[in-house]
Amino acid sequence: MKSILFVDDEPRVLNGLKRMLNAYSDRWHMEFAGGGAEALAALASSSFDIIISDMRMPGMDGATLLHEVARLYPQMVRIILSGTWDQDLRMRAAMVAHQYLSKPCDAKVLESAVDRAFGLSDVLMEPALRALVSSTTSLPSAPGIYRQLIPLLQKDDVSARDIGTMLAKDMGMTAKVLQLVNSSFFGLSRHITNPEDAVIFLGVETVKALAMSVSAFSCFSTSKCPRFPIEGLQRHSSGVAWTAREIAKSRKVPKRFLDDTFVAGLLHDVGQLVLVSNRATEYDKLLATIGAGDIAIVDAERETVGTTHAEVGSYLLRLWGLPDPIVEAVAFHHAPSKCASRDFTPLTAVYAANAMEHALASGTAATDASFDVAYLTGAGVADALPAWRSIAEQTFARHAKWLNGFFLSTMNRESCKVSDAS
Repeated sequence: MKSILFVDDEPRVLNGLKRMLNAYSDRWHMEFAGGGAEALAALASSSFDIIISDMRMPGMDGATLLHEVARLYPQMVRIILSGTWDQDLRMRAAMVAHQYLSKPCDAKVLESAVDRAFGLSDVLMEPALRALVSSTTSLPSAPGIYRQLIPLLQKDDVSARDIGTMLAKDMGMTAKVLQLVNSSFFGLSRHITNPEDAVIFLGVETVKALAMSVSAFSCFSTSKCPRFPIEGLQRHSSGVAWTAREIAKSRKVPKRFLDDTFVAGLLHDVGQLVLVSNRATEYDKLLATIGAGDIAIVDAERETVGTTHAEVGSYLLRLWGLPDPIVEAVAFHHAPSKCASRDFTPLTAVYAANAMEHALASGTAATDASFDVAYLTGAGVADALPAWRSIAEQTFARHAKWLNGFFLSTMNRESCKVSDAS
């Protein structure tokens, strides 16, 4: 049974929640606090899995409360439930809350948010690992991309398309923006996975505030993990995103499917950023082990930190409320047969694109032995592999020169002046 603490300074709101959620009393243990101080007292005496707090409260507002919760109880899932969203509170909440719900909120929406928060809870059974992911509020960006984004945002006439194009090159920035736009945080109800659409709906000024006011975007520093090739990771992720999208396009799927596939490809290795940001020293040693021997990265990760970047990344994106097809692709991109679905999904395209991109980058060809043919057969696409290889080769050739040129042109510029992201 999951334990949830609700916090609101208005007694009528708390009473309304009690009545509305009474039907869930056999699934959830629920307690109710009338403000921030009362909530912290409850947390000190009992253990909770989730805290769901109002935003505007006297004495201690929701953002301040959740900041304390994140510091004292980093393993807890933190959700904002509020009807007040001024710009300052939005920016502060963006850095402490995992999900955002708007009042009035019916029981089914609340149930969905709680279920989503624990949809992959069995992936990370170790409390310390859950705390590691839950404490992550933003992800570091490749220095080359970060150095281009900040002056771009400082322009008066910058367009949503310009910003969206830049965000789409970076997994950390994309993940943060999609966390916000797919919640009720900004009053939207659309499923959005296109970075340009996200900037349009959030607004250019909001994205500027995220970058400048609360440092939702940060620059990666190699000081604690010098072996981590973040520029190479971003090149690989961009290549997988474009290749997966072209593979999906060959199946004549809708635009929403294409957008989901592109973002899933871009974010499929996002768990590496979480691990290197929180376990930098361990991860640097892990990379040395991989470089010295013949061991897969997921095996080295499980041996060293007790989990894999696929599990960590999917858990984070689930907490942040990203759409299920993206979470699924991130979770299973190394082991697609573990996924319950046997349909052609973004996972299928990302799995194939990832294997082909790795092969092409190493100067080899992805043979049938490189794939889980049983999975592809079950999805009804095994016979498409030759065509997909051709797609991958064409996409790799088309984008490799541009991507390499972009990253190489920015890697040698003056280092960005930011704090160590690790």
